Amino acid sequence: MNIKDIAKLCGVSPSTVSKILHNKDSDISVETRKKVLEIIKKYQYVPYSKVINSASPKTNMIGVLVSGGSYEVQQFLYAIEGAAAREGYSVILCNTGGEKENIDKYCRILENKGVDGIISICQKEELPEELKAAQVQILDGKNENHKSAAADVCFEMQEAGYRAANYLLEKGHRKIACLLRKEDADIEAGFLLAYKEWFISPEKEWVFFGSNEDITNIGIAKCLNEDVTAVICGDLEIGNILYGKLRERGDTIPNKISVISVRDHKMAEMVYPQMTAVHIPAKEIGEAAVNALIEIVEGRKPAYECRKKIELRINERGSVMKPADHDQGGKIVVVGSMNMDCIINVSHIPTGGETVRSGNIVSLPGGKGANQAVGAGRLEGLVYMIGRLGNDSDGKVIYNSLVSSGVHTDGVVFDESVPTGKAYINVAPDGESTIVIYSGANEKLDRSQVKQFEQLLDDAAYCLLNLEIAEETVEYTIQKCKKKKIEVILKPSSVEKMKESLFENIDYFIPNEKEVKQLIPGDTSIEEKADILLSKGVKNVIITLGHKGCYLKNARYERHFPAADFYPLDTTGAADAFISAFAVALSEGNDILYAVGFATYAAGVSITRQGVQPAMVDRKGLALYQEEINGFS
Repeated sequence: MNIKDIAKLCGVSPSTVSKILHNKDSDISVETRKKVLEIIKKYQYVPYSKVINSASPKTNMIGVLVSGGSYEVQQFLYAIEGAAAREGYSVILCNTGGEKENIDKYCRILENKGVDGIISICQKEELPEELKAAQVQILDGKNENHKSAAADVCFEMQEAGYRAANYLLEKGHRKIACLLRKEDADIEAGFLLAYKEWFISPEKEWVFFGSNEDITNIGIAKCLNEDVTAVICGDLEIGNILYGKLRERGDTIPNKISVISVRDHKMAEMVYPQMTAVHIPAKEIGEAAVNALIEIVEGRKPAYECRKKIELRINERGSVMKPADHDQGGKIVVVGSMNMDCIINVSHIPTGGETVRSGNIVSLPGGKGANQAVGAGRLEGLVYMIGRLGNDSDGKVIYNSLVSSGVHTDGVVFDESVPTGKAYINVAPDGESTIVIYSGANEKLDRSQVKQFEQLLDDAAYCLLNLEIAEETVEYTIQKCKKKKIEVILKPSSVEKMKESLFENIDYFIPNEKEVKQLIPGDTSIEEKADILLSKGVKNVIITLGHKGCYLKNARYERHFPAADFYPLDTTGAADAFISAFAVALSEGNDILYAVGFATYAAGVSITRQGVQPAMVDRKGLALYQEEINGFS
């Protein structure tokens, strides 16, 4: 920019501008002087800049033009500034807001500053041809029309849409919806291209364009009513809106609906479950732009050799899985304990007064309630949890385990006054274990909390209960279940006696051998103890017998079942794996014999792994034993 340019913008002669710049403006009106000085200030004009530039042709300054709405602009800027600093360059940032007037203004300012080059982030408008600085553009699409910049670093949103759709198609999804903003036509094009390559035609109704409000009020319901199994979101903000709506509907992620964003962000790791996304590598793009510009400025390469297309990739997290190959069963509600398990491996289980050394200690999420909820969630059951955690790091770990397993956590409360419960578990080499429990927040899981979340019991098929929580809470929950015609599955634990009135309202009573001997002492056999429980009003008794299998007794069946043939590493969570799988099988309409086989193999797989929740088998893993499971019927 020179005096003639200033004069043209002000509508005055160059000599008038010169007089004002040199304080020889006594014969010039105040209005004219003010107008000229405002233009000089606006464009940051520096007198004699051309002389200075010619004397010192290199300033080691890079100008950066950015539109405020550019995707991942902050990450681009961090990368540009860091790469420039390493090469001895400083950066001048200009936010144009995408306005043509601002682009022209800032280009002139950067010219006056004598920058060596300009990086333009997602500015598809042509920069002024008179700007002599080298130029590189970062573009979110092909650079087809831009003439003033011969170099560019680009990534294509069409590719992002293609990669997201192709990733889901490879997982087995066929009904895939898109929730996009009005400017996301490139993403739709990539989505359609992926389908075309799979020789499949998507329905037009599966794609919705609109604002956040449109997507919330219309788009989500419109797409999900088409029975889609996966949704592509234009960005993480849309993904968060979808997460909220899916939870309101009772749809689990990813068990019922898989979700992927075509734009990644660090916030994707802070939602539950963490959101899978197409990663646009802002750091790599920013550094490539700086390197290209410096190659041009320092004469190492001509501009036409400084073009680069950045390949995109999928950041896999926890929001996508293969679509379920079965119909999800009825609702299962778990009301029970949640603990952090401290697992101590010992050479043998210590006896009274004995000290035993341990070679390994590990902390993992546990508690019978949480274990059963996670087990059912892993098997793609429709499961809800009512429980209480301390507002501490242990509580957050357990909560994350529930959510990542597809468990609805609407009934989980974080308590500020007490810590999360703990269980100290000694595990011997043969897999046998002993447990010491500190109840913590579980003590405060009372009838008022169950009443608060009573609506979660509506339309439930089964309720899973255990006696690691207060007996009066269990009794109150059973009463609610009977009124709502929900079948109760109860696991006794840590108790030697139970109220007689509880038995008559239990549909499935599942103690282990030690527990049934505590509840019904004496020399009677397991079979006779089962008869006593049935006489108390229990509808079905299943006594788990460890490596000896289990025993079923009801009005129709009396049968021993062998254990699945697995080598035990840790038997701690076998009963919880059994109960959760048993509930899922029943919820899907299977008879009790099939459910026992399904549960037996779920328990068998679990004992081959350390811990409880991490050891729970998923649907795919259990399907490997389908033939054996069928043999139980």
